[in-house]
Amino acid sequence: MHFSVITLFPDIFESPMAHSILKRAREKNLVTIDLVDLRRYARDRHRVTDDYPYGGGQGMVLKPEPVIEAIEDCRTRMKKPRVVLLSPRGRVFDQAAAAQLLRDREVILVCGRYEGFDERVTAYTDDMVSIGDYTLSGGEIPALAVIDAVTRLVPGVLGNEQSARDDSFVDGLLEYPQYTRPAEYRGMKVPDVLLSGDHERIRRWRQRMSVETTARTRPDLLAKAPMAAGMALADVYVALLHYPVSDRRGDTVTSSITNLDVHDIARTCRTYGVKAFYVVNPVKTLQLLAARIIDHWERGYGSAYNSTRREALSLARVCDTLDDAVAQVRAECGTAPRLVATSARSVAGRERTTFGKMREMLIRDDVPCMILLGTGWGLADAVFARSDLILEPVAGRDDYNHLSVRAASAIMLDRILGRLLEGSVR
Repeated sequence: MHFSVITLFPDIFESPMAHSILKRAREKNLVTIDLVDLRRYARDRHRVTDDYPYGGGQGMVLKPEPVIEAIEDCRTRMKKPRVVLLSPRGRVFDQAAAAQLLRDREVILVCGRYEGFDERVTAYTDDMVSIGDYTLSGGEIPALAVIDAVTRLVPGVLGNEQSARDDSFVDGLLEYPQYTRPAEYRGMKVPDVLLSGDHERIRRWRQRMSVETTARTRPDLLAKAPMAAGMALADVYVALLHYPVSDRRGDTVTSSITNLDVHDIARTCRTYGVKAFYVVNPVKTLQLLAARIIDHWERGYGSAYNSTRREALSLARVCDTLDDAVAQVRAECGTAPRLVATSARSVAGRERTTFGKMREMLIRDDVPCMILLGTGWGLADAVFARSDLILEPVAGRDDYNHLSVRAASAIMLDRILGRLLEGSVR
């Protein structure tokens, strides 16, 4: 990993680079850091790098010529560097950004001073980052923070590679509390679970404490934390209700089962780790239709023709009523599930739960949830009345909101259970 740092004050970096992890990384030749004095590129004999801003205003602005020429000179000594401007105007630097810079392998960090850079400098950079929503005297401290964060990720730098994977923010959450000897100090004891030797219990405790810490101090992180593979979550079930649902007049009716709904929602459920998918319809002839669809893919010709479809349809279960579905989950889990209703329309007197809050609940609480999907013109009022939560609607670009239940269920499950792609926003 190679850094070039363009700065007016290179001496600021000497002490931090001579200690601890940065020192060891440089001694092992895993990381190289070149300090580039910006004044070397000034054109006058006084080595002036700043001037008054056009249009008036307070302070001084770094001139474009020395900064741009310093960047160009650094580029000549590298293969394909990423040029990063340190500025309060930049996107907030986080763990994902550190991982991206690690992949770039060569990075030029440009440290600002005074009132910042002449805007023309940005044409010669690839990125602009900030380490937080506050103002510092210059970009040197942010540059050191960036270097340290990236260096920790370089293979071989840390004595224990697991340390970097366990750090705060790696999985989008804050780190769990840590303890060491003695087991008791001034009446404060180490949690019994950490002394148990049961590694699975310890893993789950740490995950739960990580979520609780994040929820308490940084709830903004929890709402967008990616669901990592292997993360322990409360069990999620999905029920597609054909009764009781509403028609366009608001009357309670029974709707028909469709082949596409059964197929596509089952596939969505399998994709996002749903435990079971209930098709709720009291009409026996329609139940037989659903059973034939499921049987074709689970045991009939379709099971050999398409094994992935068989895997998805094996999640589907047909039952008469919502009470039957709840009873089956209670028998499986030992407790009744939370009922989470969904609707594209507003429900009088009820607040909506956000997708982020739903994610938080699944990570934090070991209580199964059943997401209720409506057919026809939506779930009947009786379903909302007995539900514990009502999920926020899937919103489009304007007031038109008429997604099929198949499409809406896929979007909702992705927002609740999906692993976020790098750089995506929820």
